[in-house]
Amino acid sequence: MNWNSFAQLVLRFVVKLAAAAFLYHLWHTTELRSITAAEAEGINTLILLIGSIYAVIFAFVIYVIWGQFTDVENFMMRECKSINELLRFSDFLHPDSRRAIRRPLAEYLHRVVKAEWTALGERRRDRSTEQAFSEVLDAVLRIVPANADESAIHQRLIDIAREAGEHRDERLTKSLTQIPVTLIHLVHTMAIGLLLLLFFYPFHSWIAGLCCFALVALVLFLANLVMTDTDNPFKGVYNVSPKPFAELKP
Repeated sequence: MNWNSFAQLVLRFVVKLAAAAFLYHLWHTTELRSITAAEAEGINTLILLIGSIYAVIFAFVIYVIWGQFTDVENFMMRECKSINELLRFSDFLHPDSRRAIRRPLAEYLHRVVKAEWTALGERRRDRSTEQAFSEVLDAVLRIVPANADESAIHQRLIDIAREAGEHRDERLTKSLTQIPVTLIHLVHTMAIGLLLLLFFYPFHSWIAGLCCFALVALVLFLANLVMTDTDNPFKGVYNVSPKPFAELKP
């Protein structure tokens, strides 16, 4: 978890909330409050209506995003498992063949950790990592078995490499999938609408009203943080770690 990024977001939220609290005090301690005092019932209806729609849409968005987030983790673990199998079966080959596989595999793992993770955080593919994986596949295919036993192992290595490629493609597809911008704007607009309605709601006590406003603002802030942060599994507060790749030692 990236605590520095989280602390920066919280600090910005506190500053904005303090400014909103000052404006709230000005509005509800002056005659301006009388503008909306007679419309309490209408404002209450709008809060219930928009709040209900917001809850349904937000639940749908979180369900989809969290599914994609966990899929990225699952496909990463499957790919790492396939690579580990590739390393394990290569131990049964001739030393030269084993080195021919492990050398490009080490370069691929290095590229994933150092280059691809950053590129995926920027919503793009990393060409150097894709080239490194292609070299791994080429190395496996170019192996010349020395005997019948190695021939069987070679066939198994080809199958494992194909599985690793499939898991990698699925991982990249899920990693580059994101929420449509229009949907994000819709959720943000409804959240802002709820806060504005609550801001102008004529509470009998402005202190009680401010506490309610601050509580709802905090909930909406955290909801938005979860939505936008999990939409990008590689950048933000809570990220998918490349540690499983880094722990593989060719």
